Order: sequence, then structure tokens, then C-alpha cells
Amino acid sequence: MFWGMSTKSLLTIGVFVSFLVTPVCAESFDYRGYQEKAINQYDMSEYMEKLNKKIEDNWRAPEVMEEGKVSVIFKIDRDGKIIYTEVDKSSGNAVFDESAVNTIKTSAPFPHLPEDSKREYLTLKYNFESSIIKTDTMKKYVENSERYFNVDNKLALKYIDMAIKEIDGNSECFFLYARRYKINKALGDIKSAEEDLEKCKKLKKLYDTNRIRTCKQMVANENSAFSYFSLASAYDSAGDYPNAIDAIDKAISMTDLNHSYKRYRAEIIMRSKD
Repeated sequence: MFWGMSTKSLLTIGVFVSFLVTPVCAESFDYRGYQEKAINQYDMSEYMEKLNKKIEDNWRAPEVMEEGKVSVIFKIDRDGKIIYTEVDKSSGNAVFDESAVNTIKTSAPFPHLPEDSKREYLTLKYNFESSIIKTDTMKKYVENSERYFNVDNKLALKYIDMAIKEIDGNSECFFLYARRYKINKALGDIKSAEEDLEKCKKLKKLYDTNRIRTCKQMVANENSAFSYFSLASAYDSAGDYPNAIDAIDKAISMTDLNHSYKRYRAEIIMRSKD
């Protein structure tokens, strides 16, 4: 049985980046009905607030994707120690998934279960979400552009132009130029499409450089398996596979819980051979 609580979210603003952490009830996902049942057994709301605060304080989403969502299930014993963690629904991005799992691990140990509670363990499911869409307005522009792509490409272009104006020049939003490239190509405007592709590549290179610098600083500050994993991802994104493999090897050597790290290493090696 999973424990859920009301949708209490954390919004951490980085440079044009927003993150959301949401604990959810996995039993039919109807919190109101479950809450009534849970209260009849024992009111865990105060305990859940403390646990949720620890996770929120430790959540540090990586800058690795336009947007994504990963669900993580974990179980703790009465002493607040983690029994296991696993990814329930992947975001499709290994680094983003690992960041969510790492958040749970670094948040432990959690508070002891209340003495009056008869539970021997607690199983929870958390959603971790991220988006580099800066504002609700920008999100609407991007969604509308996607909606009209290959339906009314002129209108799709109008909306993506409006989204770009919101953040023009910011390297983290290089993907918008990739989208405009596809629209201009569909419109037959090859010159504009090529210009968008070059702009995308230029901003992506700047983004990769900044991200590698940030991850190196994380390694210097923490010297942890996860920090090296993040650095490996930064090098991988930039196409620097030798340094990516070196960084992931260091991550693997620093922890026995390295199955996901080993899988990611295999992925990097495959990309390096393409």
C-alpha cells in the first residue's frame, strides 16, 4: 500500500528553469478517498510534511532536457532508513532519472515513524518534474506551435517566433531554434531553416560549455558518484565521449549501487562508435 498526501509542490527557479516535486498516492490516485481511509487508521500528515520537506530541500534537477517527468518508488522502515528505491516510470533520460533517485537517497535517513503508528514500513511514490519553459505564456506559445505544425505552418511559425522573443539569446533554449528549423523547412524556406540550425548549434555549444563548467564545480565541491555521473552526462551531451567515459568510470568506482551507471556507460560507448 502506498501513502499519499495532498499535492504539495516545490518550485525552484533557476536560470529559466522550473522544477516540480509531487508526492502522489499510487492507490487509484484519488487522494480524497484515500485520505479518509488513512485518517481512520492513523493521521500521518505531520510526519509526511517533515519527510516531504527533506526531499524538497535536496531536490536538484539536472539541466538535461526540455521537460520531463519521472516516478520513483521507495520504501523506508520504522527508523526512516531506505529499504529500496526504484524508478517506476522513467523520464527517458538516464541522468534525470538518476537525479530523482539520488535525491531520495541523499534525503535519508528520514524521521522515525511515529511511535503510535503500527506501520512497520512506509512505501511512497514521488513524481519529479522539470521544464525549461520559462513562463506560462511561453509554454502556451510552444504548445500552439506544436499543435499547428504541419497543419498551418505559418501559424506554427508565428507562435514559435513569439516563444523565442521571450528568451532570445539564452543558451538553455537552443531547442526552440531546432523547432523553428523544422517549421521553416516544412514551409520551404531553406535559407531561414539553415540559419536556425546554425543558431541552434551555436547556443547548444555554449550550453554544453556552461554545463560542463557547472558539473566540474559540483565534482570539486562534492566528489560524489552522482557528481561524476552528472559530469559524464555533460560531456556526453557535448559529444566528448572519452571524457564522458572517464567520468562515468569514476562514478562507478565510488559506489556499489552502480547498475544504472554501468548501463549509462554502455550507452555512451555505443554512441561513441556511431
